Amino acid sequence: MASASAHTLMMAKLKALTPVNKSSDSSPRPQYDAQLAGEAYRAGCAALAAGKLDEALYSLNISLSKCPPDKTNAVAKLQSLVAPTSQQLHKTPI
Repeated sequence: MASASAHTLMMAKLKALTPVNKSSDSSPRPQYDAQLAGEAYRAGCAALAAGKLDEALYSLNISLSKCPPDKTNAVAKLQSLVAPTSQQLHKTPI
């Protein structure tokens, strides 16, 4: 399990690597990036383990968006993590 500081560093790296405004990029990144997808997946799993659902969903969605579509097992696994995480995060307290 990653330490809190390692998780914080990973989140900062993911946010720095994800473009906010693609029109300002002088050299666009490849649409898919398996290495970034893997890093985002690991950060998402660490956030889930720490109970940080918002960070987990953010990381897992980055991973899903960067995962090459030919990696069907990885895409399916990510989708199976994103859906319940999103539902849990948006669940209204009774």
